[in-house]
Amino acid sequence: MFKREGGHSEREEMPENLSFENTVNVVETGLYRYIRHPMYSSLLLLGWGAFKKHITPISIVLILTVTGFLIACAKVEESENIRFFRSVYKSYMQRTRMFIPWLF
Repeated sequence: MFKREGGHSEREEMPENLSFENTVNVVETGLYRYIRHPMYSSLLLLGWGAFKKHITPISIVLILTVTGFLIACAKVEESENIRFFRSVYKSYMQRTRMFIPWLF
C-alpha cells in the first residue's frame, strides 16, 4: 500500500528507513483513513489483551511501559512526518486518531 499510494523517494536524511517507508505522499486509504499508526495499534491491543488475561503487579508495569514506548515511537514518527510533509501531515493528524478510531 505504501508503494502504491505513497509513491517512493530516497531520503538521504533518513538512511535508517526501509525503502517502503520513504513515501512522497501521505497515505490516507485503508486503515490509514481512520488511524495514523495501525501497526502500533495492533501491538497495543495485543499487549492490553494479554494483560487483561493475567493481571499481576509486574504485568501492570510491563503494559504501562510498553504503552509509553509505543506512544513515544509514534510521536517521533509524527515529528519526522511533519518535517517532511509539513501542513499536509498536520491536516491529516486533525482528521485521524493516533491508535484507535474515534477515541485515541
